[in-house]
Amino acid sequence: MKPFFSGVRKLTRSARSIGGRFGWGVADQALSSLTNFVIGFLAARGLSQSEFGAFAVVFAVFLIGLGVTRAINSEPFVIRYSAVSADRWRHGATWATGTALAVGALGGVACLVAGIIAGGALGSGLVAVGVALPGLMLQDTWRFTFFAARRGRSAFTNDAAWVLALAAGVALLAVADSWSVGSLVLAWGGAGTLAGVIGILQAGVVPTPNRSLDWLRDQRDLAPRFLGEFTVTTLVSQITVFGLGILAGLADVGALRAGTLLLGPLNVLFLGVGIVAVPEGVRALVSAKEKLLRVCRRLSITLASFALAFGTAMWLLPDRIGVALIRENWHAGHSVIIPLTLVVAFSGILLGAGIGLRSLAAAKLSFRARLLVAPISLVAGLGGAVLAGAVGAAWGMAFAFVVGAIIWWRYFLKGLRAHVVGPPDERAATDVYPVIHGDA
Repeated sequence: MKPFFSGVRKLTRSARSIGGRFGWGVADQALSSLTNFVIGFLAARGLSQSEFGAFAVVFAVFLIGLGVTRAINSEPFVIRYSAVSADRWRHGATWATGTALAVGALGGVACLVAGIIAGGALGSGLVAVGVALPGLMLQDTWRFTFFAARRGRSAFTNDAAWVLALAAGVALLAVADSWSVGSLVLAWGGAGTLAGVIGILQAGVVPTPNRSLDWLRDQRDLAPRFLGEFTVTTLVSQITVFGLGILAGLADVGALRAGTLLLGPLNVLFLGVGIVAVPEGVRALVSAKEKLLRVCRRLSITLASFALAFGTAMWLLPDRIGVALIRENWHAGHSVIIPLTLVVAFSGILLGAGIGLRSLAAAKLSFRARLLVAPISLVAGLGGAVLAGAVGAAWGMAFAFVVGAIIWWRYFLKGLRAHVVGPPDERAATDVYPVIHGDA
């Protein structure tokens, strides 16, 4: 019986270790989302309608910068530096975080110029985000670098520092009674910048912006395609929202937004799992292709099951509780819960394949999958809106995600068959054993 109990103990320790790493990912994403939620909530409560519109534009600029930075820095880093020695990790981290600073600085200068030209509330917001953009891009890149090293606790601590600094900044604004687009963005961005500086101390790594071109040269096979994926995804989502407003009306846009809001916790879960899953997939691939396949299958099944369970719970929620949550938007949001639950469930299945393609560094295949799925999503969503408003759009999106999941898994299996097991990247690592001992 000893071998049996020994095997059980090893399996239990392994499950706890994996669960802990994914737990840190979800917890960190919850904190990261909290900072964005808090600043948006305070802006909605403390600013006029026109000022809040200016804030929305400024925040959209930040999200674009974030998407670009992740495409050319964070995602290539976790693919190529999640299964390397500590020395190689530090080497990569100096280049990746330095590039994040450089990208943030370029974007910041553009925001400063645009802010000076625009003037008013929008101008002050753009100037504020321009000042903070380098630090914000650095802070987000630290999150990915820490998870690549299995240092989930460090990422969580860094985001906790942002939350605490933001709370202090908001308290100062309240005492000074200084609520404006510029002051709110500066308090939020300043707190994020402070967290970015703390990340340098945590990692013991100094960013090197002067090596940005070297970094981009090394990632030329990944970064452009990842940037293309981000661009396609952003365009499709924005065109769908605007198209729904034109074809069905703003009330239907609100209904879709309300339903999405009710399923919001799933978004935090998926993002948190995703930030951990790619490094885990890269390390699994070092052992065997079959191990990566098992990881991705389990991930897809787990996320889809959780989404179905959560969506069912929201659909069965009593009206009195739903109205208490989102008031008059409850009934409109409830009408699209079932198709949106299917959207999230199949996006979980798709995510498993996407993690697999990222782990394989198969940027060409993932970009092809994205390009193939994008028009299907657009046509299905807008076609559904023409036929049945928000409900039709939601069912159209569900259909698109079913097809999308099939396409992504087809490309993942194709990439897996073609992959030759070996070091994650010969250029980035000659010592590819997972010897980084993290705190997760």
